[in-house]
Parts: sequence; C-alpha cells; structure tokens
Amino acid sequence: MKNIFTILLTTVMFFGCQGEIQTNTPAFQSIKNGDFEWVSTVSTATSESSGLTTFTGFDGFGTITIQIPNLALGSYNLGSGSLAVASYSEDDSQFMTTFNGVGSIVYVSDGLVSIDDIDETGAVTGSFYFNAYNASGSDVVNFSEGILYKLPIINQ
Repeated sequence: MKNIFTILLTTVMFFGCQGEIQTNTPAFQSIKNGDFEWVSTVSTATSESSGLTTFTGFDGFGTITIQIPNLALGSYNLGSGSLAVASYSEDDSQFMTTFNGVGSIVYVSDGLVSIDDIDETGAVTGSFYFNAYNASGSDVVNFSEGILYKLPIINQ
C-alpha cells in the first residue's frame, strides 16, 4: 500500500508541476520600456508592389508600426534619416524613430529590424528594437527584444 501511495504521489508531483505551455503563432511582441511585456492581440503585415512592407500590431492600448523599404532578408536601420521607420502610438501620444530628443547627441532615435526568414507561405520571421521620441523630443519610448514570428504577408 505504501508503494502505491508513493508512486501516486510521485506521479502527481511530476505532472502537477508542469507549466501551461501556450503557443502564439503568429506573434508580434516586445518589451516596452524595459519592464512591460507588450504582446499584440491583432497583427497585420502588408507588402505593396513597390516593396514597402508594413508590420502593425495592437495590444489593446497602443499600436506599433514598422515599415521597411522592401521585403527581403537582412537588417534595416531605424532612426532619423533612415528609410525604415518604427512608430508607437497610444492615446494621444505618437513616438517615431524619425524624431530625435532634445539635448545632446545622446538623444537620438535608433533601432534595427532584422528579417531572418520568409517561409514558403510568405510568412515573415524576424526581430526588432527601437528608441522613438515624440515630435517635441521631450519623451521617449523604448522597445527591446522584439519578435515578429510567422506573420503572414498580405500583398496589395
């Protein structure tokens, strides 16, 4: 009887301690300002005939929009004067990598979008990070460890 109880207890411990695994395919997510996990609940990815590709994600509060000049594997720099642009809007606030902060040279928008894979169905996988300022340059938002995972591209 003791052996049956021990086996039952051991089985419950092994299976009871497993965390719930959730999949999120496709995924558009990032870390906002270093401590908030921003996860898109609605995502789109569109590509125009010119090649301009736009990734848009909305988490119920704010929207990230990333535009790259053409859909191809590689890295695209973000920042003032770059062809690729990232923005974040929430309520009445708008932050863009085309704006720089006020102050010294340290207050510049920057970032990078990497397209790592375009699979046979046209779904895109990549990563991103960026710092974006508001138009006055007084406020900044930071997104790090961004993930684009198997976002299907809609051709326009």
